Amino acid sequence: MAQSVLDKEQTDTKENSNLAGSESSNDSSFNNNMHATQKPLIRKYLPLILISIALLVFICAFSTTFALLNINNDKIIKGIHINGINVSGLTINEATQKLSDEFSKKLNNTLTLTTGEFTAEIIPSFDFDASYNVSVAVQTAYNIGRSGNLIKNNYDILFATLAKRNIFINVLYDNEKLENCISDISVNIPGLVKEPSYYIEDSNLIILKGSPGIELLKEQTKNLIISNIENLSNSNSMELPLQNVEPKQIDLDKIHSEIYSEPKNAYIIKEPFELNVGSSGTDFGISMTEAKNLLQEEKNEYIIPLKITPPEISVEDLGNDIFVHNLGTFTSQFNVYNYNRTNNVEIASTKINNVILLPGEEFSYNKTVGERTIANGFKEASVYTSSGVVNGLGGGICQVSSTLYNSVLLANLEIVERRNHRYAVSYVPLGQDATVAYGSIDFRFKNNRKYPIKIVSYTNNGKLTISIIGIKEDNEYQVSITTKKLQTIPFKTQYIDDSSLPEGTQKQTQYGDYGYKYETYKTLTLNGNVISSNLISSDTYTPLTRVVRVGTKKTQETTPQN
Repeated sequence: MAQSVLDKEQTDTKENSNLAGSESSNDSSFNNNMHATQKPLIRKYLPLILISIALLVFICAFSTTFALLNINNDKIIKGIHINGINVSGLTINEATQKLSDEFSKKLNNTLTLTTGEFTAEIIPSFDFDASYNVSVAVQTAYNIGRSGNLIKNNYDILFATLAKRNIFINVLYDNEKLENCISDISVNIPGLVKEPSYYIEDSNLIILKGSPGIELLKEQTKNLIISNIENLSNSNSMELPLQNVEPKQIDLDKIHSEIYSEPKNAYIIKEPFELNVGSSGTDFGISMTEAKNLLQEEKNEYIIPLKITPPEISVEDLGNDIFVHNLGTFTSQFNVYNYNRTNNVEIASTKINNVILLPGEEFSYNKTVGERTIANGFKEASVYTSSGVVNGLGGGICQVSSTLYNSVLLANLEIVERRNHRYAVSYVPLGQDATVAYGSIDFRFKNNRKYPIKIVSYTNNGKLTISIIGIKEDNEYQVSITTKKLQTIPFKTQYIDDSSLPEGTQKQTQYGDYGYKYETYKTLTLNGNVISSNLISSDTYTPLTRVVRVGTKKTQETTPQN
């Protein structure tokens, strides 16, 4: 039995020994097979590995060499453009000069805006201070290949060399001036839509229905103008974008709420001084239903009678204790022999005469003077439009608004809305004019004084005088207005062939006038001491093109008879 166990153990040991030998033999065989497999793979990919290493070494060597070659280069690298202008190989100063020369051509050229036979002209650099930020663009161009790490710089240089890189510059401009230019153009386009409006004449409310027409797309116009400049377009002409529109409906409830008032008695308190001039009550003279029925009629103008209720105590009943001080007076001159223009000046002067404003109350020139129509007594006279000087109803009323503006400035009243003319005027100093256009451009100011004021306006022998009358306050400032001319720009001459004029002859149909830029300042003085001196406006006047018609009509030659 013992022998059997021993024999079994010896047998197991032998088997284990044989098994171990077998496993060792298998491992050796596996390793031999593995090495046999790796050798062909290494031989297969060795060229690719060697090429990759060589390429990496080449790139490193190339980058280092590229960096060393460009490290002392003071010029813009190759392939760089700014707004399409090649600045490769230029220094900062050279690139700045080149761009300034190219851009100034675009900014100083006249851009013509047209629709049908209507044209308007603007000069970007002059009319709305358009410019390019050249220094920033050039510095950006110069920094390419210099502002990053070694790898990025080399990539930028290589990319710019192989594929052109363009740096885009936005146009800088005075947005308010550009929008004013577009507004000036929009009010002069023929066939504009007329929105409903109203005014009071004597004891009647006149409501104008309005009429359909076209409207300038102002935002689109602005984008087209800026795009033309940004892209350095070769075209100096563009079509104005318009749309057909219907006028708004007349809002009779809103009109009633604006004109309705209860009568208020005038009164004066001397200790402490307090004055109220009172006012008449105003209401429709017919019921609201009757008034709305009137608007159902197909008419362009509706007349609604008003009920005016005077106060029991008026300003005249208070004696001479009010409106005793002249707060501001200005006089302008006009040609009495220009009968139509004189007529318009006198009508507008009469309309604003004796208008009284309570403290905090606002004056609107357009609402006070009303629409400039033949029915209202206005006649045709020369007016400025965006395309030059033409005849138009109400020519001359801007002299009244400009004269009033100067009186208001001298009375130190608050200006709410005021715009200068597009072209230079002669009846007031430049920088001190106020243009108006019914339905679009108004002159408005506010009585910001403690007491009521009254406008006194009259004409005499070619002189228009407007005064602001009221009561002086405890601290009454002396007001002086000064202007400064910043720039003068010459006008151009346009020659137009005219087959109605004999060949060899010329006829000037529009005079030329210079363009200007002005700043206007208001200085307040109290007891001989200057309290403040502030800029109140920066005004641009576009040069007026001189127009000359050149005769092209052939004259018939006659053969002398023997």
